[in-house]
Amino acid sequence: MLPSIKDNGILRDYQIELKQEVFSAWAAGAVDVCAVSPTGSGKTKTSASIVKEFTSEGQPVVISAHRQELVAQLSCAMAAEGVYHNLIASRSTVNLVSNLQVSKFGRSYYHPDAPSAVSSVDTIIRRDLGSYCDEVALYMTDECHHQAGAAKGGPNKWLKARHMFPNALGLGVTATPDRADGQGLGRHADGCFDVLVEGPTMRELIRRGYLTDYRIFCPPSDMDLSTVSVSAGGDYSRDGLKLASRKSSIVGDVVKEYLKIAAGKRGITFAVSVEDAEDIA
Repeated sequence: MLPSIKDNGILRDYQIELKQEVFSAWAAGAVDVCAVSPTGSGKTKTSASIVKEFTSEGQPVVISAHRQELVAQLSCAMAAEGVYHNLIASRSTVNLVSNLQVSKFGRSYYHPDAPSAVSSVDTIIRRDLGSYCDEVALYMTDECHHQAGAAKGGPNKWLKARHMFPNALGLGVTATPDRADGQGLGRHADGCFDVLVEGPTMRELIRRGYLTDYRIFCPPSDMDLSTVSVSAGGDYSRDGLKLASRKSSIVGDVVKEYLKIAAGKRGITFAVSVEDAEDIA
């Protein structure tokens, strides 16, 4: 049964609107909904509010992500809503997340017998959860643009995890609802989603003062990506990127362009490997 929406007074207006559109799509018959909202728009808070509607009515929820940092972020979002939950992840991840919650909230919201769970997708597809899978009312995927692959001889791990919960409504959340390999996310194509609902654009959030405006500088680069393969998930091959980076002068360019454009300012530099990060440092 679809739970009712409650106004908890903590969401922004555009977050409330996105939440309402997700529930409207489910009410109209969609099973799996893809919710799109830009980075920095508070997708995790919006998702946690949706999850809380289910858990407050005793309906179990499972949330999956593919990196330890995202599992921790989603688990802390559940904790912020006061929801005790299981963690289906490696022991090291469970310990990390539990300790993080203690430092952040003064207690751990991890409970192995809780009806809802936050999971690592790599762990959950290897677990036999038995009849519990049939009881889950909502299955949510973070970075859901990975959840595809049905047309390529079988689902990828994200889609396998979704298929574990046949009676659950599905919610996928992403800022980038497309893939580099050109495959679709819809049920009619290579994925599982019935409908896509969109929040405000990044430019709209900047105009309204929720995000900081920016300038983009694009210095020339000799980095050649033409021979770098694309993985099944639509991302460039990590090993291919490392090789292309090593063959280019991009590391030297980072330092030169930083000094020219933003000398003395705080910054973040993204690197394709630990080796490149050490070279940049």
